Amino acid sequence: MAVNLSGTGVPTGTDVEVDIKIHTRLNISAYVAKQKANVSLALHCGQSFSVDEPILQVGQRTCWLVPVWLSPPRDGRQTKIGELVIDAQTGEVLEVGERCRVLKQIANALLLAATPAA
Repeated sequence: MAVNLSGTGVPTGTDVEVDIKIHTRLNISAYVAKQKANVSLALHCGQSFSVDEPILQVGQRTCWLVPVWLSPPRDGRQTKIGELVIDAQTGEVLEVGERCRVLKQIANALLLAATPAA
């Protein structure tokens, strides 16, 4: 499991020691976050997408970042095109409508670019 911290400035060329202690309850496991992402993709985006292992992001909210890949049925997994964000406390898929709209736009652009001209 990885922890992604944002908003911290680390000067280059220095030794860094990170000691983090966070007490929070994770009501949603990585496995459940991955399931929720798959369901959301199927409902809002279609069948040409797959997900990878979630990354725990600790910030204002504790969330799972679930990488999304373009995976056309006949070609298999091709390209990471974004991620869905799952609240680790509630299981809510954050901004699902907007994120799926963007994922479909990226997927369509990549698929059009890969289609040979007739």
